[in-house]
Amino acid sequence: MRDFVLSSVTGQSCRMARIAVFALAVPFLLSLAGCPQDSDSGPPPGNDLEAGWHKDTLRHDGLERVFRYYVPQEAQSPMPVVVVLHGGTSSMDTIFDPDEGRPTLEWVEIAEEEDAVLLVPNGTNTATGAPQGNDQSWNDCRPGTGDRFSEADDVGFINALLDWSIAFFSDANHPIDTDRIYVTGASNGGMMTYRLITELPERFAAAAAFIANRPAGSECPQAVEPTPLLIVNGTADPFMPWDGGSIVLGGGPVLSAEETRDYWIGVNNASIADQTITSLPDLDTADGSHIVCEAYPPTPSVGGAPVRFCRVEGGGHSMPSIEHQLSPAAELIVGPQNHDIEGARFAWAFLEPYLADMQ
Repeated sequence: MRDFVLSSVTGQSCRMARIAVFALAVPFLLSLAGCPQDSDSGPPPGNDLEAGWHKDTLRHDGLERVFRYYVPQEAQSPMPVVVVLHGGTSSMDTIFDPDEGRPTLEWVEIAEEEDAVLLVPNGTNTATGAPQGNDQSWNDCRPGTGDRFSEADDVGFINALLDWSIAFFSDANHPIDTDRIYVTGASNGGMMTYRLITELPERFAAAAAFIANRPAGSECPQAVEPTPLLIVNGTADPFMPWDGGSIVLGGGPVLSAEETRDYWIGVNNASIADQTITSLPDLDTADGSHIVCEAYPPTPSVGGAPVRFCRVEGGGHSMPSIEHQLSPAAELIVGPQNHDIEGARFAWAFLEPYLADMQ
């Protein structure tokens, strides 16, 4: 699925507007070539675990899949892991490019504060199948054929990547906490988040999806295992339709945001009767949006997991952010960005309390 967010580029070598992709993009959007990336090659195996960004590869299903990972400066074992999924026609590099000012950048600050590892896989190019590049997408269960839809085994790749991370960090004498593996993504990455907790629920303690609806006529199996889930969608999203329907330019059909909410309430055995509704403080009254959250706890005596559903009233196709705000030009395309919460921190506050063995 093609999804995007415009942002102002501030780097010395890239001082011009760049149209970046969050999870739904359109062919006329341009990618600015030649901007620097902030990733390094991976460290050698052993007990020397260098802090910062690293890049590595993992062969899966006949492809040399690529990924990045971030190690905090003062890693304290065992470390939680956050799998961060880029949007469609974006990449593991662009969502953490400091020149683009993406809301995703906040995850680096969180990783340092919480001694967490960031695991950032790359999707494949839907036209060529190439695992490397910045025009990548996920196979998120939408029905359809052609160069808008991925056929890659992304579930198998991410499952293998989790196995790799457990072995790698154990060998480096900094084991990860397998009960605290979380997943989050926006748009196409949010839809892939839904797929992962459908097919690999045992691996994730909790999940957070932004600007993402469930596919209509999903080609994936029905989810059966409850997983704590946060959903944040904008009511004025021009690309991921709030009321459901077709994603722009043949991106495939999706359910409405509320149908997506109801689906996961059913999967999680969450209680509609015990619903609570909270209006978050409208910190920026000039951003044209505000947030209302519905909380659905597990049904008493049945077991399950909570669903928190937040509607960004008047919000467009972007993660809310206070520190990482889109340019006015970007908002003309993707709709208003909410500035009342820091999206990544909002997600972490939801994810962090949950352990896999609680389910």
